[in-house]
Amino acid sequence: FFMHSLYRIIPSNEMKRTISLFATLLAIPVVSFTTNTHPTDVSVPPHRAPTFLDGGHELPVGSRRFQPTSTKTFLSKIHNEGDEDEKLESIEIPSFIKSPVISQVYPALVSHKEKYGNPNIPLGSTDGKRCKTLRRLHFQNKLSDDEVALLTDMGFRFHSFEDVYYECDFDEMLGKLMDYRAEFDTFQIPKKYEPDPELGAWVTMLRRLYRT
Repeated sequence: FFMHSLYRIIPSNEMKRTISLFATLLAIPVVSFTTNTHPTDVSVPPHRAPTFLDGGHELPVGSRRFQPTSTKTFLSKIHNEGDEDEKLESIEIPSFIKSPVISQVYPALVSHKEKYGNPNIPLGSTDGKRCKTLRRLHFQNKLSDDEVALLTDMGFRFHSFEDVYYECDFDEMLGKLMDYRAEFDTFQIPKKYEPDPELGAWVTMLRRLYRT
């Protein structure tokens, strides 16, 4: 009924493009329609398999551009993801860990090291962002000696002075520098500035870049 209604309101030379558009938006299979016959003569040629319309072009169901995921493959993927979640949950977190960030990311660090030989998770994931936070916490002296030793033994890469400069937000660090200037009437922040080691490292790198 819906398709017959379309035939009444849309010229025949527009029908195929309209059906293609609906198929694309709704992700439904659509059989080929003839446009040189009466609107009621809608049929599928017996010698042809049903096709999917893609941008106005007919695609055989067996074509490479139309390869539906099999139920077996889909279920296997879900099963593997479930196994990975169970494995992460089974990893015991050392009792001396006090940092909430380490507690959250530690199972992922162990899993990543087993797969790739190192615990340095790339930034493009939630755990990767937690690793970035860990590096900042370390530079700010907010991790215990035991926590630092644990991460070091795993091969976790901490920030160097150069990393601090390029990783930190410039506007944020500039704001801290101006606050320091307002309080102490100088920009001469020590390289190892205990109240804010990150700021000391950032200013040190600024001096190096200026000299080069």
